[in-house]
Amino acid sequence: MHEPELSLDPEQRELVEKTVADHCRRRGWYLHAVNCRTQHVHVVVTAPQCDPKVVLDQFKAWCTRRLKELATANATADAQEKERPVRTKWWTEGGSKRRVYGEDRLAAVIRYVIEDQDRPR
Repeated sequence: MHEPELSLDPEQRELVEKTVADHCRRRGWYLHAVNCRTQHVHVVVTAPQCDPKVVLDQFKAWCTRRLKELATANATADAQEKERPVRTKWWTEGGSKRRVYGEDRLAAVIRYVIEDQDRPR
């Protein structure tokens, strides 16, 4: 690791969810569910004719841009805090790009993302 471990705060988590939703609207993708946690994000999206790697890369790129903008704005606004460099890495390499087949399975995945994150396995 080149930077300290990251734990997204509520403001950052909300920004990530908004950015994912905005990007889906722009690209014409259907967002089924998004749940940003403190250290990872779950997204269920239908992106016709789009490679899952491209979808993942797009989400990471746009969320990184918005998180950097927020971090820069917050550092500038807080004059008493020492100027800290804005993170360069917000996400780990790779990520899950599972395809979901069938309406029943899709409903189960959406339910898991929205409702089951805090349940013990």
